[in-house]
Amino acid sequence: MRRDVVVVAIFVLVGSLAVLPAVGAAAPADEIRLTTTVDRAPDHPGEIAATVSFRLPDRVTELSPELPEGATVTGTDGFSSSNGGDYSWDGRTDSPSITFRVDADQMTDDEGPLAEDGQYLFTATDEWALVRIPSVGVGWTQTGREELTVDRETAVDGPGVAGDRMAYLGEYSVVRRTAHGQTFHLVIPEAAELAESPEAILDSVSHASDALRVGDRDREVLVIAAPTDGVDWGVRGLQTGDAELWVQDSERLDTPTNVWIHEYVHTRQAFANRTAADTRWLTEATATYYAALLTLEDDRIAFDEFRRALELGAKAPQSTSTLSRPDSWQADANYGKGSLVVGELDRRMRLSTDGEASFGTVFGSLNRNGEELTADEFEAAVASASTQSVGTAAGDYTRTDATPAVWSAADHAAAFGQSPAGFAFRLANASITVAGGDRTEPLNRTDPRIAAGETLAVEVDVENVGGTVGDYELPFGVDNRTSTERGRLAPGETASHRFTHTFDDPGRYTVVAGDDRIDLRVEAAESEPPIPDPSDEPIAVDTPGFGVIPAVSVLLLISLAARRLAD
Repeated sequence: MRRDVVVVAIFVLVGSLAVLPAVGAAAPADEIRLTTTVDRAPDHPGEIAATVSFRLPDRVTELSPELPEGATVTGTDGFSSSNGGDYSWDGRTDSPSITFRVDADQMTDDEGPLAEDGQYLFTATDEWALVRIPSVGVGWTQTGREELTVDRETAVDGPGVAGDRMAYLGEYSVVRRTAHGQTFHLVIPEAAELAESPEAILDSVSHASDALRVGDRDREVLVIAAPTDGVDWGVRGLQTGDAELWVQDSERLDTPTNVWIHEYVHTRQAFANRTAADTRWLTEATATYYAALLTLEDDRIAFDEFRRALELGAKAPQSTSTLSRPDSWQADANYGKGSLVVGELDRRMRLSTDGEASFGTVFGSLNRNGEELTADEFEAAVASASTQSVGTAAGDYTRTDATPAVWSAADHAAAFGQSPAGFAFRLANASITVAGGDRTEPLNRTDPRIAAGETLAVEVDVENVGGTVGDYELPFGVDNRTSTERGRLAPGETASHRFTHTFDDPGRYTVVAGDDRIDLRVEAAESEPPIPDPSDEPIAVDTPGFGVIPAVSVLLLISLAARRLAD
């Protein structure tokens, strides 16, 4: 089950015209640092404590935090409260902070194959807590034309571990595994009793990481084994943010509904937040299908188990549902019938291309497309990766109640027996260099910084790790500007591509090369004189709380949304 939040930022101007900044336009020092530190509150059952502290640049003249609804403030440093309960910075304290308690329990009444009899998504017990990080908004008034960004961090006071969106508070151990460019952090609470060994769980998700060649892999993946003793969880697992998930400690790997894989697949769905109503089914359908397929390919279940899992989607009332119409779904058709349709399209694509393409090819193309994903675009992506007849079948199975039959073991072997073309993108040795002035040297990946005016060069190796010849698309991009190199490789064959980009302006940039991502800081060249702070009227800015994404990301989303509305 995937849970995310849609957010909106509001800008209020005082005596000046607000211009949404281009990504990377703000200097590194022009940021507000917001750190949320969470802890258990044993004297207040069902609640957790949180302290939000700020580090402010000189350009901030006023600042007001927006606390979660129902928060109980227990302490402040540098903030005063008005009669209405709003808090404002005193303008003098260098590192102001505010401490509060908030409800830990979050409930659900959702139904579905991964639903449970209980209601909890997050909760706090007498001994531990598995919670969502409290979301704190912030409004401020600043000088200068360039909007400040908000850099959010999380921490734990006491035993526990925090990601960007969720935290476990209590005694725990952690087992780590690095595979295929990802580091998995499996958090095992002292209160948990795993049904599977940590090594087996990490083997399973590592296999999925390798098999899913659908685009960017997050470098860090937080996996929490949720204790089940005494807690009535509402779901068997939950994924949120970019790459954070929890799964009940009792979940096993030898089942087609492998929840460890299901929730991991959600971390690879860059398209999930861009689905239209008529493609919403894809989010759970692909997670359900790949949980079963990858568990089969990992030799943890037999084909009959895989087949029986898909057969659920061919039976009424799921079979009478129309996937492109969420209001018609019965018995969680997006999971059952959706996974059957994805599987049938996968099978047809492999057959029609002699194994050169699979549904993973479509998965990857949907991830790379930054536009809203509609049914038309989905069908076009299927047709483009295979044949027009398969694209037409995609429309029939999703726009009507037509339902495919489940294929036999012999049909499965004919389509899936030979792995399709699959491509691994790897940074070549010493492949990232910085050139400018008198220097050419490797980029420091631990602290990637360059100066304005310098050029970044990235070399990427491509290898066909599949079983048939196929075509690849290698993306390279800086922020929202992306170019693509294309080629065709036989199994085991490799190719190399070199990309360069010169950064003219200071700021923070995201560089994507294949499956790798680099968060780059570009600093003002030392020869440049400092730019004086403009004497414009102060600008007031409000940014809602929403995890740890910098405010500039929200600005970009709003700018894109406004552009779409205008179009």
